[in-house]
Amino acid sequence: MRMEKMPKISVTALAVALLAGATAWLGGETLTYREIEGAAVTTHVLSLRPDGPGFHVELNTTREGGTVRQTFRTAADLATLEWTFSDPARRMELAAAVQGEAIVLTGSFQGKKVAKKFSATGASWNQLFQVGLGPFALSAGGSFQFRSIGTQGPGELKIGKFTVTRKAAETIDLAGTKVSAVRLRISLSGLLSVFWHGDYWYRSGDGRFLRYRGKNRSGGPVAVSELIAEAPFDAR
Repeated sequence: MRMEKMPKISVTALAVALLAGATAWLGGETLTYREIEGAAVTTHVLSLRPDGPGFHVELNTTREGGTVRQTFRTAADLATLEWTFSDPARRMELAAAVQGEAIVLTGSFQGKKVAKKFSATGASWNQLFQVGLGPFALSAGGSFQFRSIGTQGPGELKIGKFTVTRKAAETIDLAGTKVSAVRLRISLSGLLSVFWHGDYWYRSGDGRFLRYRGKNRSGGPVAVSELIAEAPFDAR
């Protein structure tokens, strides 16, 4: 299957994504999602605020057994520049950053040192799908590829390539409200696409991530994550 390289997002598309609902974005915003996977319920809280030409993002994921904390620093086009990951329950502490033509990953996992380098050239590094795909959802692009570092499963501590494909526009029901949305399908690239894919919905007006549906692990139940609250960022 022929895949396109990730297109550069135009300034106009990015401006629409960031300025629709400008009051919230200019000062930052906190978004809360509830995910149901079988009997398990997980809460994801995303805090976004401007940081230079890009953004600083904090993501706290709370489930039975503890909280996973992540931070991200992005470029203006929302590509990842820096990332930290902390999962005390699994004894996993990671940090990654673009350094020249490399993405340098360091830290520890279950008492063992982690020190790896990946090429920073080619498909963009997009560690946070929910935020990073918003501008593409608003664009006219049909598909592109990006890369992300895995934290569990076969891709753990490896950088994998993913393909995003635009599906038909839809109207979805979100907490009783009809919302016009763009559906994107993300899958592992190439022959690996048969092993995983997930569907992501974005609000047509501003590119806001609304819903995810897919399997988080092979053989597991279908997980559904939905936006349940939007609020201005509170730095206190």
